[in-house]
Amino acid sequence: MINDRKNRENSRFLVCSGCSGKVALRVVICAASLFLVGAAIAVSLRTFERDKSEDYRRALATSEYGLQAAFERIAESPDWSEGFDREPYEDGSFSVTIERETRDGAVYIKLKSTGFVGSASQTKEFSLRLERPELEQSESDTDQLFSAERD
Repeated sequence: MINDRKNRENSRFLVCSGCSGKVALRVVICAASLFLVGAAIAVSLRTFERDKSEDYRRALATSEYGLQAAFERIAESPDWSEGFDREPYEDGSFSVTIERETRDGAVYIKLKSTGFVGSASQTKEFSLRLERPELEQSESDTDQLFSAERD
């Protein structure tokens, strides 16, 4: 009789008698599954973030290489102004645009290089000034020519 009362009291908390082990096992399996799915998502996000960070670092290096290639081309031919458009480099590419301005006997050049790797892109800008003595000379020659014509 005492055992019957204890069984009835315990059965209020159980869905069915003899099922307590199965329910606990299901709860543990569900909790473990949720934990594993959460861990897999966290690892995937970290990997994605690391790869993206690496792409941005390589895009910056590619952009800097584009500036170097432009400097070399300007050193060979100071009048060069075509730039580069999606020039391949390692596992990416770079584009360089050039803006020139002549004033006070010097040429001011603004280089803008953009490196592309994967879906990442990085841009570097650099400005430089080239002294052009022949510009000063040609302007003074032109002034002399006009003054000679006026006389």
